Amino acid sequence: MKNNKKIHNLTFVLLMLSVVVGIVSCEKAVFDEEKPEQPSQKANLILKVTGQQISEDMQTRAMVDIATYSTRFNFVLYKDGKKVESRSQKKEDSGFGEVALSLEPGTYKLLVLAHSSAGGNPTVSDPENIQFTNTLGYSDTFYYYDDITVTKEPKTHNITLKRAVSKITFVINDSWPDSVAYFKFYYTGGSGVLNAVTGMGGNVKSKQEKMVEVVRAKAPMKTSLYTFLQQQTGTMQLKVTALKADKTTVVLERTFSDIPMAYQKETVLEGDFFNHYSDNSFSFMAETNWDVLEKIAY
Repeated sequence: MKNNKKIHNLTFVLLMLSVVVGIVSCEKAVFDEEKPEQPSQKANLILKVTGQQISEDMQTRAMVDIATYSTRFNFVLYKDGKKVESRSQKKEDSGFGEVALSLEPGTYKLLVLAHSSAGGNPTVSDPENIQFTNTLGYSDTFYYYDDITVTKEPKTHNITLKRAVSKITFVINDSWPDSVAYFKFYYTGGSGVLNAVTGMGGNVKSKQEKMVEVVRAKAPMKTSLYTFLQQQTGTMQLKVTALKADKTTVVLERTFSDIPMAYQKETVLEGDFFNHYSDNSFSFMAETNWDVLEKIAY
């Protein structure tokens, strides 16, 4: 009888253990079912910048590697005029030029910016008023802006960017006195604001400037000045000041007026800054990469 009782008790214990294990197993299964992987967490929009177009001219259009011309990217999506998603990247980031997003299906406006602003990213809350500043620095800037349709199923979109800026290249061929530590470039006639809808400068006439330290530099010195033109053609005014180390004491200051500019084109000013600076004759020359408007000898 005692043996039968022991067997009965053992059977009861085993039965209870199996019930407990079953309950635990069932609870775990229910727990997993309560927290399934949400479809919204899966990327359904993959953007990949495949190149940057460096000329609008169909005869000379060329594609260049994104990392050659830009160190920062901004990916922005708008819905009904409002920003709903934004991502930024730096050149050292993994997957530079690619981004995966999870969005509700629908039609959006997509803005992609490529630039090399040293201080950070521009304001992108309004695609018609993308603001860069003197503090952040102006750079060669490319953009894409158009409708994009997002579906439930993942889809990759290859993006080609267009150049949005015009450029003055200022070249100083002669050596400067040892007292010169900086060159300050102050220029007007363009805008520091991009309207991505038009691809032109925004409705703001900016006072743009750039400070260049030259303590360890040697002639010839080349400086690039970028702006967003508000029309296909225009003129710029440029004041170049050689400064001492205190950044206020002027060694020499020169002004260049009515510099001809055109959308996506470069104007080159090259000459001696300190010697023979009264000679303002003009000459013209075409160069590669940029569609050069004019090369001016000062």
